Amino acid sequence: MSLNAELRTATGSSASRHARKEGKIPTSLYGKTVEPVSLLINRADFEALLKAEGINAVFDLNYDNKVQKVWIKSYERASLKDEVYSLDLEAISADQKLTVEIPLRLVNPETVQEGIVELVVNAVTVETTPDDIPSHFEYDVTGMVIGDTRVVSDLEVPAGVVVLDDPEMTIITVSAPTEEPVETDEEEAEPEVIGEADAE
Repeated sequence: MSLNAELRTATGSSASRHARKEGKIPTSLYGKTVEPVSLLINRADFEALLKAEGINAVFDLNYDNKVQKVWIKSYERASLKDEVYSLDLEAISADQKLTVEIPLRLVNPETVQEGIVELVVNAVTVETTPDDIPSHFEYDVTGMVIGDTRVVSDLEVPAGVVVLDDPEMTIITVSAPTEEPVETDEEEAEPEVIGEADAE
């Protein structure tokens, strides 16, 4: 994957607003091997890459007649619109070790007929090189029953990826559903009121 970027010549809040109106994201690129530089990236192109590759996407950035391997360090979405507002990219090398959080996904949770399947954590932390970053880890919960648990060491981890979390850390549980108290519609009997009419 690759994205094109243009050098950002105008800075400041006014220039940023203008760029966003044109469908561009104000972007900062930095890293140990490059000089920090301000860029503009087409929003639609970045959104497509983010959807296809995920938050841990590694890609080639083309700018100023250069090609630099980068990954997404952080990005911010606008508060009133569901669109990327600003973006930080970090320059990396092919053999650089990166610490990354990899999302967890359940496979076949609908096959668990009794009990509630729950992800205790949403991601695990790994160390790996850019080209070996998994998009996610999957775990098939078929056959799990109430009381079963799975831990980090139960995950299938590809070669070149080292999980940094405790191997015995629980990641999945199947628990019994909690019973809610039954509400009754019975009304309390109202006390009989003896009035003056009864006394006459």
